[in-house]
Amino acid sequence: MDYNALLHGCCELGCRLLSCGGEIYRVEDTVRRVCAAYGVDSEVFAIPNCLIVSVTDPQGRIYTRMRRAEVQSTNIEALEQYNALSRRVCANPPQDPREIVSCAQRVGRQVACYPIAVQLLGYFLGAFFFGFFFSGGWVEAVAAGLSGLTAGACVLLLSHTRSNFFINTMLAGFVLAFTAYGLLALRVPVNIQVVITGSIMTLVPGLVFTNFMSNLLTGEIVAGLSTFVRAVLTAGAIALGTGAAIAVCEGMWNLTAGNADLIAYSPVLCCVLSFFACLGFCFPYNVQGLGAILCCLGGALGWAVYLSGSAAGLGVYVPYLLASMVVAVYSELMARVRKCPATSYLLISYFPLVPGFTIYQAMDYGIRGNISAFIETFLRTFGIAGCIALGTLFISTLLRIAQRRRVR
Repeated sequence: MDYNALLHGCCELGCRLLSCGGEIYRVEDTVRRVCAAYGVDSEVFAIPNCLIVSVTDPQGRIYTRMRRAEVQSTNIEALEQYNALSRRVCANPPQDPREIVSCAQRVGRQVACYPIAVQLLGYFLGAFFFGFFFSGGWVEAVAAGLSGLTAGACVLLLSHTRSNFFINTMLAGFVLAFTAYGLLALRVPVNIQVVITGSIMTLVPGLVFTNFMSNLLTGEIVAGLSTFVRAVLTAGAIALGTGAAIAVCEGMWNLTAGNADLIAYSPVLCCVLSFFACLGFCFPYNVQGLGAILCCLGGALGWAVYLSGSAAGLGVYVPYLLASMVVAVYSELMARVRKCPATSYLLISYFPLVPGFTIYQAMDYGIRGNISAFIETFLRTFGIAGCIALGTLFISTLLRIAQRRRVR
């Protein structure tokens, strides 16, 4: 057995999973399973941008490999393809472990991706329907779509550079708010709060914040803190970028707030809007084929449960807990039916639930010096994210216990 080749193959596969958005536990479990397929015990440690793998040969010699992962944008199709590759390797491991690297490289070249124009359309549609989702009208929805489109174009353009993610996010936030206030300066009668709220969903790190809570609840302290810092820095960059744009626009133009009227949509229509809002984000996150429709159905289902819980008077947090549990059950079911990671469904289905905008609100209050509102909003965000993470963790734990008992 060439242990160095095995380590190289495992690290290559694990780092590719990390780079396209794989969870920490999934990466560690995948590497352990690949090593076990070759009859080798392993120790694996991963954080969002680093992977360390150690194996021991029958003579007691220890081989260790560390690889730094290049964090890229979330790519669901690539995640599913690499997960399928790991399944094939575990079921029928190549005699030469070096083939794992060549297989991973071949899969990377074959992953289907949406064209740039389709991704930009996705940013527009996501922000457009979230404009309705946050009680706006047609004018607010179109304005939110245009603001989300410019922010998405900025994100895609800067993603090809080596610039810092904080600067990239801050510039995208500036472009987003400048577009929204530019429309207001052109005398378009929009509710600027709704426009920014809907379009900012293209940037907010809501799911990252929820993953931070999930990592902490599962004992992944280092990964959890790392993810938390990134989420807070991203929210701060959005707040700085939008705040700078607002200051510039108010200094350049004499602006009014626009029409402040909100529209109360029916619960059924809100679920339909959440479906189409999730559909828009399937394009930037590269969710292909039937999986996109199934992910959006999960988003509508989760929001329906949340609205039902709120209508039943269950408070602020319990509806989020129940909705996350239902979405987790749905995602695990679809993952087993279609033989792909549950992350594919959780990522998109959680968009209506994740507390992304409240993270931005908290950071905006902090920058403006409103400490009491900052603390209140930040604690509420913690509570919502904790409920979503707890619901997901509870369902996944039950399924793992059931699977182990079935295996025994």
